[in-house]
Parts: sequence; C-alpha cells; structure tokens
Amino acid sequence: MKRYLLSAGILAGFLGFVPLASAVTTSINSGSLGSAADGVNSNTVVLGVSGPLAASGDTAASYTGGANTVVPFQPALNPSTTSPFTVEFWSNPSASDNDDAAVSNRTHSGNRTGWVFFQRDAVTGWNFRMYNGASGNTAWDITGGTAVIGAWTHVVAVYDGTSPKLYVNGVSVGSATGPGGYNVSISPTNFSIGAHDTGASPYAGALDETAIYGTALTPAQILAHYNAASSVTPGAYSSLVTGDGALLYLANVPEPTSAGLALLGVAGMMARRRRL
Repeated sequence: MKRYLLSAGILAGFLGFVPLASAVTTSINSGSLGSAADGVNSNTVVLGVSGPLAASGDTAASYTGGANTVVPFQPALNPSTTSPFTVEFWSNPSASDNDDAAVSNRTHSGNRTGWVFFQRDAVTGWNFRMYNGASGNTAWDITGGTAVIGAWTHVVAVYDGTSPKLYVNGVSVGSATGPGGYNVSISPTNFSIGAHDTGASPYAGALDETAIYGTALTPAQILAHYNAASSVTPGAYSSLVTGDGALLYLANVPEPTSAGLALLGVAGMMARRRRL
C-alpha cells in the first residue's frame, strides 16, 4: 500500500507560508528493502502531477533538464550476473531527443556496466540495454513497443539470468541481440530515475510506480500489473507490486526532509503566534 504523506511544501502552504523552491523531498520505498532504498528527489523534480492509476489520489513525478530521483547503491539492486531480476515503471513522456534515460542503473563512463532504459522516438519505441564492462559495448540490446508522447505506457524488462525480455503495455516486444556477457554495476553507481545519476541523458515527462524485483516476473504477472492500473480500487495496483516481492517500489509519494521539517516547525510557531 502507498503511504500517503504530505510534503513540507503542501503543509507549509496550509499554514499560510510559501515553501522554499529548492526544498528536497524523499520518495518512500514501499518495497522490502525499506528506508535504505528511499529515493532522494533533486530540487527540480515536480511532485503531485497526475499518475497512471485510475484509483483516485494517484500522483506521479515530473522530470526535465536532468532532474532525477536517486537511490544510493544497494547490493540487492545489483544481483550477480546470473541472478534474475525485473524492472518495472510507468512513463508519460512530454518530448524526446532519442537519448532519454528514463530509468538507469548504469556506470555511464569508462567501461560501462549495468543497464538502462532509453525512451526513443514514438516509432522506435523503448530501448533496454545491458552492458558487458568493455568500453561502451552492450551485452544485450532490445528495442520495441511504442513511446507515445503525452500518454502513459507500462514498461518492464525481465532478466532470467541468461538474457532479457522487454514488455510494453503487458506485451512482449522485440528480441534481445548481442554477445551476452552482462556485467553488473558496482558501487558507487546509483540507481536513478529521470536521468543517469549524474543528470546526463535527461528524460522529459512524468514517471511513476517504479519497482525492482529479485525474480523474473512471469508474463501473467506483468499483464496483471498492467491491467490493475485501470482499477478504481485504491491499493489494487500496489498490493500486486508488493505481493510479487518488490525490493524497491517508489510510488512518488514525498516525505519532508529534515530541512522541510524545520520549515514546518518555523511555520507552526508563526501560526501559533498569530493566534495569540
């Protein structure tokens, strides 16, 4: 279930104060890794935009110009090269320059390792790449589906420990090509949403419901997740994600940081003084 928390900016607004534009927020991890895998939103991430779920109250985050949500390196999010995993998210792009790293866990300089989802143009669709640790060479490369500007799309990559598959809107698309030899990223590479963790290859648009699993989800599970987004029952989607064992699940519900809480404290004191 999502933990619905109001940001420092919203609460301060209720008290009659305008929050600092540079306030940093936290996207709570509802997966089994807990708070160690909370995501830190850069100060240009816009929270509270309309999300992909039909249930009321669903919100997403909007990214542009290198804004990102970064999760510090977690060994569990970087399993061995022969261990299965699944990465899932929803995307609503507002533009594309053909080099938009929507979700990334890649070492982006030198000998590249890890993986990345690139949003290409609408016709080309989605590109999932895994790297082999030799310069910029890919171990596996898949392109398929569509990346429609202004529409929500469900994107999933499944690695079974040998090769990956890409699913768009619940359907398997494209075939993996490459020599293989996937090489997992190591610290200090960070998992990032909206751009690489350096802000490079920025994505433009909204992203939501990002999840990583330490298993290879089945086609039936992926289709069930896609279909659950249309449910108007609160929690219908999130219960599937957590029930299927998500390690990381960021639904873009913000939590105030210590700076935000300090702002709330000042705002509360001023509000009490006005009432005296």
